[in-house]
Amino acid sequence: MILTLHPETPQARHLERLAEILRKDGVIAYPTDTLFGLGCLVSRKKAVDRIHLIKGRDPKKPMSIMCSDMEMLCHYTRHLDTPTFRILKQLLPGPYTVLLPASREVPRHLQNKQVVGLRIPDQRFCHALVALLGEPIITTSVALPDQPILNTAWEIEEELGHALDMVVDCGQPLGVPSTILDLTSEEPVLLREGAGPWPI
Repeated sequence: MILTLHPETPQARHLERLAEILRKDGVIAYPTDTLFGLGCLVSRKKAVDRIHLIKGRDPKKPMSIMCSDMEMLCHYTRHLDTPTFRILKQLLPGPYTVLLPASREVPRHLQNKQVVGLRIPDQRFCHALVALLGEPIITTSVALPDQPILNTAWEIEEELGHALDMVVDCGQPLGVPSTILDLTSEEPVLLREGAGPWPI
């Protein structure tokens, strides 16, 4: 089923409906600023396992966490030094995934060698939904192995609708993956070149 929201001012009643779905171990497809993502609440292992099944991916392969703002992001990483914090302020919100040391707030089923991938997309719907939930959601691209990118709600509904609780239509993503930066050591390391320019 497709739920259509206004891209600039997502309707509160629709956001509440999505929040209710997610609180009941639901899985949704939704637009970010880069690609459509599959999402569930980070705390719901059952829903995280569903995403692994939908994507046909190794459960040990980490998935990123989408936060609404820097305050929420800081809960999920250990103490940030000043240079790293400055880089984050320049990058976020934006088309970047940053790898940082995981704090104890990150559920074990999402940790990989005590590192966590974090995002704050530059997309109003994403901010509004996560802020309403008060908890981050998973963000992993809808893309299936060896398949073309699905970049409209209608394509996703046709291909994956049977496995999802809702497909959100709320603006068109860029269609390019996020840039991935490893910020766990002294110097940032570019792991994947994507929508966000690097260096900045």
